[in-house]
Amino acid sequence: MPRAVKELTLRAVPIWLLRQYLEQLGAQDMEAPAPGATDPDGVVRPDGAMSGEGWTVLWRTEQRPMHPRLPTRMDEHYFVFTAETDEALETLIDRFMLKAQRGGG
Repeated sequence: MPRAVKELTLRAVPIWLLRQYLEQLGAQDMEAPAPGATDPDGVVRPDGAMSGEGWTVLWRTEQRPMHPRLPTRMDEHYFVFTAETDEALETLIDRFMLKAQRGGG
C-alpha cells in the first residue's frame, strides 16, 4: 500500500492544544517508542504518536531560546504525518493547519 509522508514544524503553540486539534480530526493516542530517547543508531524517537482513520502522526518537541540574551524559551514541534495517499495527506494537513495557524483554535 503506498504511503505519503510530510514533515511539518510548528513553533510557540502548546502541544496540548495541537493534540486537541488532532483529536478533533479523529486521532487517538497510539504507543510511541520511549519518549525522546535516542537509540544506539542515533535515531531520536518521538515524544508522541497518534493515529486516525488511514493516517498517523509522530512528533517530538524541543525547547529553543527565543532570544540569545533572554532566558525565555519556546517549544518547537517536529511532526511527521503519514497517510495512505497524497490526496488524503494534503486534506489532513490542510484541516490541521486551519486550526494550528490561528490562535485559540
